[in-house]
Amino acid sequence: MSAMILGLALALIRRGEGLKQNEAAVRIGIPASLLSAYEHGDPRLTLEKLEAVVEAMGVPAERVSERIEMALFAATLTLPAPFPPVGVSEEVRRRVEAAAARAGRIAFETALQEYHRAARAAQARKERRRAEVLWARLKGRTHSARLALVEEDPKYQTWALAERLCAESERAAAGDPQQALELADLALRVAELVTGEPAWRSLLAGYVWAFLGNARRVASDLPGAEKAFCQARKLWEEGAAADFGLLDGSRLLDLEASLLREERHMTAALERLEQALALHPTGAGRGRILLKKGYTLEQMGSYEASVEALQEAAPWINRERDPRWYLGLRFTWVACLCHVDRHEEAEEALPELRALTEQPEQAMDRVRLCWLTGRVAGGLGRTAEGIEALAAARAAFAEKKIRYDEALVSMELAGLYLEQGRTEDVKALVRQMEPVFRDQEVHAEARKALQLFRQVVELEIMTVELVRRLAGYLYRAQHNPELHFES
Repeated sequence: MSAMILGLALALIRRGEGLKQNEAAVRIGIPASLLSAYEHGDPRLTLEKLEAVVEAMGVPAERVSERIEMALFAATLTLPAPFPPVGVSEEVRRRVEAAAARAGRIAFETALQEYHRAARAAQARKERRRAEVLWARLKGRTHSARLALVEEDPKYQTWALAERLCAESERAAAGDPQQALELADLALRVAELVTGEPAWRSLLAGYVWAFLGNARRVASDLPGAEKAFCQARKLWEEGAAADFGLLDGSRLLDLEASLLREERHMTAALERLEQALALHPTGAGRGRILLKKGYTLEQMGSYEASVEALQEAAPWINRERDPRWYLGLRFTWVACLCHVDRHEEAEEALPELRALTEQPEQAMDRVRLCWLTGRVAGGLGRTAEGIEALAAARAAFAEKKIRYDEALVSMELAGLYLEQGRTEDVKALVRQMEPVFRDQEVHAEARKALQLFRQVVELEIMTVELVRRLAGYLYRAQHNPELHFES
């Protein structure tokens, strides 16, 4: 819709309130010059901006569509005749009138669609604000108390609350799988209680089932997660007729991609992410999907491609709005830079990572930062500094019994020891790694590579080159248990 029509609608609303431009500008909180520009057709005035300005003026949002209609009518009254009627044949006149009728019908249908879209968007914002209030009331309660309240009180039975609970489930998944499951289950119950057209209810249920699948994934119930995503796809497709863009359909794709990545179906995961990207040409959703793509490529050992995806994601991920996404972006970015020997760039990012991992609950993030710091220092030739940082990270992983990461850090540490000619320290490191060699969580192919490492150390034929090859293999094999090491 043109800014001129929107500006005229704004002027009609202001005058209807009996406000002068300077009075309205004070009420809205913008300069009078900007309000005047809006009313005269400034292209910065969009429908969303008009709704926000009217709301700040203290006028009901539904007044907007009425005044736009008046503005459209006023505009048609001032349109000049396309040509003088003199000398026009009857046949030409009929053609002109038919064309005008078609154009009027198209304009009407276009305006009607825009009004419906604007009305849905305004109502959705209102419903989501209400869902925030409802979640605040539920947040401090137990799962059973939340469920009872949802069952008993119809005001909790809304699509927006189901959507909000899904978001909370995904947020909880990072640290508390059980809480993620409970929130997803609650969201599903809310969706089941929502009233409305069957297609809409099916679409909503499909959306929620995807988050239940994600919660099952983080709870290590992969078969249950697969069933949940099958149900999500089925219900979403059945509700396709009600898909007006209110719910983000890309979530079914990017959440399933996380499951496929965990199941080591990397190519299928990337396919889902590409499909999700097609639904998000811009915005925070695109940043989230690109971040997952970069992380998937990093796990595949496609480090250069991962860096490219993360570079594309960066402008869409806001540090204040999405702190965990932002931290994940920066961590994966620095790790990939180390893999492709761009250690100078990696070092530039370390101060920001230190600032992002200062909270007490981020102890493991700080361990991984210590690991990255050692890798960067070693890559830049500061061997002693690298050894100190890697040794500290290795000790932390050993204490927590995170064996695979302990093996990775140990391999990098052995490489730095060898650069200094400290073969006895490498032998001592192998003895300290005994729990790693026995741990069944380290998959069979990786254990074979580690056994080779132990043998060449005992035979004193270890080289820096072989250590680097073994470390590179362990990184790639971490998410590909079938990958063999070619010795």
